[in-house]
Amino acid sequence: MAEKTGVRRDDRIPAEELIEVTWKDRYGQEKFVKARTLNVSESGMKIEMPEQLEKLAYVTFRSHALSLHGTASVRSCTRQGTKYLVGLEFSGGLRWKPKTKT
Repeated sequence: MAEKTGVRRDDRIPAEELIEVTWKDRYGQEKFVKARTLNVSESGMKIEMPEQLEKLAYVTFRSHALSLHGTASVRSCTRQGTKYLVGLEFSGGLRWKPKTKT
């Protein structure tokens, strides 16, 4: 079931899928992790990953299961235990649509 909270523009749909994330750290070093999506909407997603990301940093991501590939900006990053919950907003006009069930 989709979840709409607060000032969100789009409904969030729970989605626990693997996602590959790359970015440059503050020293300009290329970083890569396999993360897990928690939910996705038309304009962004929340992921769980083992490393902290700087707010407003840009990442490149790819999720085969969600048929998503593109760039996004980090809108939030909160530590939860040993992981970080990262809110991403898609950039470059990217929009996600759930697959229609046939």
